[in-house]
Amino acid sequence: MDTSMEIINDSEVAAQQAVSTVVSNAPNNSGLMVALHPLTLLNISDHFTRVRMQEQIQSPQVIGALVGTQTGREVEITNSFELAFDVVDGKVIVNVDYFTTKQDQFRQVFPQFDFLGWYTLGRYPTESDIEIHKQMMTWNESPLFLQMNPFDIVTSKNLPITVYESIIDLIDGQAQTLFIKSQYKIETGEAERISVDHVAHTTLGEGGEGSSLIAHLTTQRNAIKMLHTRIKILHQYLVNAKTDESCVDHDVLRQIAGLCNRLPTIDSADFRQEFLTEYNDVLLTSYLATITKGTNCINEVNINTYICISFSNKSFTFFFFSLSLLTSLILQPVQINREDVVDINIRDSRISN
Repeated sequence: MDTSMEIINDSEVAAQQAVSTVVSNAPNNSGLMVALHPLTLLNISDHFTRVRMQEQIQSPQVIGALVGTQTGREVEITNSFELAFDVVDGKVIVNVDYFTTKQDQFRQVFPQFDFLGWYTLGRYPTESDIEIHKQMMTWNESPLFLQMNPFDIVTSKNLPITVYESIIDLIDGQAQTLFIKSQYKIETGEAERISVDHVAHTTLGEGGEGSSLIAHLTTQRNAIKMLHTRIKILHQYLVNAKTDESCVDHDVLRQIAGLCNRLPTIDSADFRQEFLTEYNDVLLTSYLATITKGTNCINEVNINTYICISFSNKSFTFFFFSLSLLTSLILQPVQINREDVVDINIRDSRISN
């Protein structure tokens, strides 16, 4: 038992010594703000899982590119794509032609996205990662390096992800490329959260299906319920303090007043106008969806009825054809200007004559 503990400790020490040669311990003063989107993390996880299952390797080597936008010192990593590589004499060589083709294809769809860095898997950066990073400098002078540890224990606060920047430092009189840790945050919008959730939905059990979005909304509901309960307690305290001066605590009153001053004002006319506008937009969207659904059902009934009657009674053919055409126009509304109306009236008059 003691021997295994000593072996583990020795391996940890060796790993730490290897990391110290490629990762700088100096504080990061670059001021770079990195924002990661969930789609990037899903792509990396899917890349690792797919290669691991195909090659039946516990820890496969995967490399990919990070794309997004950069405005000043703010970097937003929005998406990623895989990279092909070859291993020559134990060194990883990125396929330049594949990278160029993939980047051109990506820019055709997302012209605003630029190459920002690359990703791989592992626990600590190694000398091999430094060599790959130098190859990435061909397309970006200072690329980011994202490393994911798929075997790390994921907690609610920390993700198994580390983002590094590159710096040039003098070691023994020679300039060397080193990694330095960078701060990052997960950034996502409401639409992206819903989309990613439905892509990566999970099954709750044999009895039914659900998604983590339901759990997220349930958590928000419980938080709002708890907030409402505490607000009721504060309100009841203020009511009691108003009727009974013996229970007044000025320190508590000052804290309540400070809390109320930090709340945003929602009693203004601008807020009510904006709230009513958004509320009416939602109602209008729901109303239009209901009308479209009902009109679609009417159109299907029209078509089926027209087909049946056309075989039995020819006199009703023109009537149902006109009704079906009118319903189709309702389903696909178009804008008709005055010139079109005049042209339609002229043609109608010619037909009647």
